[in-house]
Amino acid sequence: MSSVKGIKKGKTIELLEEINILDGVEILIDIQTVNNFSTSLEDFRNSQDFKNADFEEEIFTNLRDKTTGRNVEL
Repeated sequence: MSSVKGIKKGKTIELLEEINILDGVEILIDIQTVNNFSTSLEDFRNSQDFKNADFEEEIFTNLRDKTTGRNVEL
């Protein structure tokens, strides 16, 4: 069994790569949606208990760069 990505368009699923199956052969498709980055990030944030996370304050000390950045000559 192999996995191949495709895009649904109406009642047709367009495969994103060639498969080695003859035309007209009946196949069984197991459908799984693919999440994009923002959906995956939201799922991760919802799956964690950040309110009760125990971080030591030293982790956040000097975290931000306090320099003004590069000099720009106009």
